[in-house]
Amino acid sequence: MRKKNMIILSAVALFALSGCGDAPESSSEAKVYSKTPTEVYQQSCKKCHGDNGEGNVKKKSPALNDRQAEELELDLYDVKNGGLNQSSGTEHDVMEHNMQKLLAKGYDYDPKAMAIYLEKSFYKMDAPKAAETATPATH
Repeated sequence: MRKKNMIILSAVALFALSGCGDAPESSSEAKVYSKTPTEVYQQSCKKCHGDNGEGNVKKKSPALNDRQAEELELDLYDVKNGGLNQSSGTEHDVMEHNMQKLLAKGYDYDPKAMAIYLEKSFYKMDAPKAAETATPATH
């Protein structure tokens, strides 16, 4: 019985490790996208997320102007990968469906570049309260 368990365990380990190594070499050429993040946002995203990334409650579209690039990038990867990354922990069912339609129309984008564009264009950090920014008086 012990020998049989060792054989099964070895077979499982061999199967699991067979995917490691020997990966095809990745291309040294970076993927070229047909549209810039600005073009993608202006032509497809702003319809639901608003002119300034403010979102739209009626369309159940979240605001994009309240998060920084790193968080947005995780969400964008989830949307493009059909939620497979599960990195952000958010629900993207509708956008995952829409993303497939957008990709078919040529609206592919680099999630990192898009996240940087969104942050630089729309991020609205809350202004610090006056009491927090006031310089303490010296006596």
